[in-house]
Amino acid sequence: MPKGIRILHISIGERNVTHFGGIFLVHQFCKKLRLKWHLQKKVLFHQRSSLYHPVELILAIIYALIAGIHRLNKTKILQGNGAFQQIVGLKNYPYSSSLRRFLKRVNPKTIQGINKVHDYLRLKMFYLPKPRTSLLFDFDSSVLTLYGKFIEGAEIGYNPRKRGARSYHPLLCFESHSRDFWHGILRPGNVYTSTGSVEFLKICLDKLPPYLYRIRLRADSGFFDHKFIELLEEANIGYCIVAKMTPPIKNKVWGLHYHRFKKDWAAAEFLYQPYRWKKPHRFVVIRRPLPEKDSEQLTLFTLKRYAYQVFVTNLPLKAEKVWYFYKPRATIEVLIRELKESYALGRIPTNNFHANQAYFSLLLFAYNIVNWFKRLCLPPRFQNAALETIRTEFLVLPARLVKTDNRNILKLPAEYISKQTLEHIIQKIEKIKSL
Repeated sequence: MPKGIRILHISIGERNVTHFGGIFLVHQFCKKLRLKWHLQKKVLFHQRSSLYHPVELILAIIYALIAGIHRLNKTKILQGNGAFQQIVGLKNYPYSSSLRRFLKRVNPKTIQGINKVHDYLRLKMFYLPKPRTSLLFDFDSSVLTLYGKFIEGAEIGYNPRKRGARSYHPLLCFESHSRDFWHGILRPGNVYTSTGSVEFLKICLDKLPPYLYRIRLRADSGFFDHKFIELLEEANIGYCIVAKMTPPIKNKVWGLHYHRFKKDWAAAEFLYQPYRWKKPHRFVVIRRPLPEKDSEQLTLFTLKRYAYQVFVTNLPLKAEKVWYFYKPRATIEVLIRELKESYALGRIPTNNFHANQAYFSLLLFAYNIVNWFKRLCLPPRFQNAALETIRTEFLVLPARLVKTDNRNILKLPAEYISKQTLEHIIQKIEKIKSL
């Protein structure tokens, strides 16, 4: 059995090593996006640090989020990471206090500039790798539990896991086919899901690319609101939204004629005009037998031996097809969980609401950069992989940066990534036209 080294001498001061060697792939991709150039053109920030340009601070936060640094005070690991700094084009990685101070000085115009760059790049990415003519929105809200004291906007609201805890309650929209983040807003924890949903939808529609022949939307019961649905119909958007189980709808469900469509599952439909709605709408009911232990939480409404879920929809589909259309919406819950766990959405960096809004925008920008990188550059088996998998396979790689004959060489161990895979990714990046 081999023994470890008996006598080991330690030398401290090596500057050209990193365990984020694969970050050069993301950086090369960002250069194709001309991310730094676009941010310099659009982001307005008048209070400049003597050490860092505002765009350098923005990129420092984005790269840290992608690398897996979940808290600003943990970015210290990147300050002595000389190879990382050289790879991403930073003279020195900023102190966490500099990053936090920058976020607190951010104003709404700065956030607006960041979002403009994000929107521009997302529009360009929408048509890659091939043109598309349809779009499917998934809407949802989430609860971000907050543990610090005196955090602006932290209010007590609906929080099923931490009852009575203060939280934020953001609204989020994703495009289902590409998994791109589309739009999001950070809100205090005591607002309802439907609060501001109409304005939120209008912003999502303002960001639509041209030449779409079909737009559809899926949402849960938090968006069951007549003004929200009226706007969808005015915009000629197909929708499927979970209905709230009001007493009139419960009464309708009881007396319907159901037809079976799989095993013991059955479907039915009816026309109904809820109070304050302008006209009758089509409602689809899905009935299924209650299992002994119901962990799926299909609906809160049960009657005798059955559980029911009701949708309001204008889609020209059979009743059971409406359910099949809605079912994949569960993916958005997976994406939100990834935002919380892998991108640290649940770890709010400051007690200032505007600073947290800025961080929220940068975090979602980082998510989309990784999503575009996966879609355009990685082998097919990794294009739907979670960020933790991407980090393990491609980003968290021990590396040494050396300079030989005026050539910068990044040395990677063969055991971590194959040369063939690495060349495949680099070729994919090189084929992308600069934006």
